[in-house]
Amino acid sequence: MAGTRNQQVLATHRARFEQQVSGGREFTKLLREIGAEAYRFEEDRSDRARWWIYITLPANVRETFDLRLDVLCLSASYERVEPRTLTRIAERLRARDARVDPDFAILLTSDSGATDLVKRRRGQLAILTINSQELISGSAIGLRERIAEIMVTHDHYDLTRPITEPAAFYGRQAEVAELEFALDRGQSVGVFGLRKAGKTSLLNFVARQREGNGKPMVWLDISVLQSAEEFQLALLEKCHKVVRELGGRPPRLMTLTREGNPNPTVQIGSYWIRDLNALLDTLPNRLELFIDEIDQAWPSRSNLGEEQATAVLRCLIQLRGVVQSREAEGKHGIGVVCAGVDPAIFEKPLLDGRDNLMYKFSRLSFLSPMKRDEMQEMVRSLGKRMALRYTDHRTIDFLFQEFGGHPLLTRKACSVASRKRPENEIPWHVPLSALEEAAEARGPNTPQSEVKDVLASFTEWFGDEAAMLPLLWSDDPQEREEAKEWARSEPDMASHLVSYGITDEDWSPRIHAMRALVLR
Repeated sequence: MAGTRNQQVLATHRARFEQQVSGGREFTKLLREIGAEAYRFEEDRSDRARWWIYITLPANVRETFDLRLDVLCLSASYERVEPRTLTRIAERLRARDARVDPDFAILLTSDSGATDLVKRRRGQLAILTINSQELISGSAIGLRERIAEIMVTHDHYDLTRPITEPAAFYGRQAEVAELEFALDRGQSVGVFGLRKAGKTSLLNFVARQREGNGKPMVWLDISVLQSAEEFQLALLEKCHKVVRELGGRPPRLMTLTREGNPNPTVQIGSYWIRDLNALLDTLPNRLELFIDEIDQAWPSRSNLGEEQATAVLRCLIQLRGVVQSREAEGKHGIGVVCAGVDPAIFEKPLLDGRDNLMYKFSRLSFLSPMKRDEMQEMVRSLGKRMALRYTDHRTIDFLFQEFGGHPLLTRKACSVASRKRPENEIPWHVPLSALEEAAEARGPNTPQSEVKDVLASFTEWFGDEAAMLPLLWSDDPQEREEAKEWARSEPDMASHLVSYGITDEDWSPRIHAMRALVLR
């Protein structure tokens, strides 16, 4: 066999891939047809049905689609591709190989349903699916055409669900560092901010980071629990699972069996604190507990109903007792990170005229909209996955001025603007006019409708502060100055306007698109 040692090894691995994988030979041919080079074939040792291929695209393709780094491909010989297969790809991209593009990957599979699975994950993973059976039949289009097709049809801006994949998480470096600093010291933090400002996405990112570093991590979402008993049971079951995953031997519990299933003969409320302490004693480090929608435990705000919310609040008070007692005894306990819209549970000293025992349990951290450079990174990176380019600095300036760095509002504007792309124009340099038209669009699923929802949500939670906005943003200079003087003299009356990013420090609009709604 001619060539260098490395070339010989590559040829051997390529031959094995082509022999073992249905459509493998046709796939390498597809690459050669556009001048792409597969320089590494790696059989997955943990699963022989998987091969990892690393591909260098030709210069013209790299330039057209802004894929300037090498592209990762996973060949998965499964009858049906499960979501965890996409997670495997995300994990590889998360490794941040300096040669590999973090925003794009290829999946080779015979499962015709994989395309729909990938489409449901748009906004988080940009993956091109190639059907091996189509390759074998000769009906598949060229690779360049396939890349173009996915970039035109998948709208990565149009995402309203929280981010779960690290590759889709942008910015927030200061906030991530703050939460990790607190967790390393066993401190509790409450993250609060506007609707769809990225609170859950931030918690998701930090939780996955901590879990990946071997930290005992449990996630609870109060909004999906129906009662205090569900809260108690979910916490115990997940703690039990963490003990097993970390190689520990779960202790004998009253509420759960050895396998971690609920014990139907025991009243969970009588023993859950005892069992929680036993599980914490078994863990090698303090438990890191992430609680989403924490404001659902505040009775006057909760969708659970006052009785159940009060019961969940009582659970949190008991949990605070566990944290404090274990700290006093020198045992590793629990670091709590929670998120919500209204911080009343930690901010209000009284509840119905009685002491609120959760008062100041967690340090408050307010999640304002993104900084300009963070917003710019998000806009350009997601645009890259759609062959959209934001080269005119005025487009970024406009987005930041109109939407203040609010991630959902910014993405919605970019999504609507992307529909102005001329047919088959790749890449498309997004003009300022397309964003201006998007910002002015009316009706459902437009930036204006989302701005209206954000304002309505803030008004619902902080009505007194929202009522100040018409005065603070008045066209009358004297009225505006008097309102600002009032806000300066009574800072508690307007504290959330600044911390939530509705206004700048001087109470002028941060989200300019909101001003017209306030003053109409």
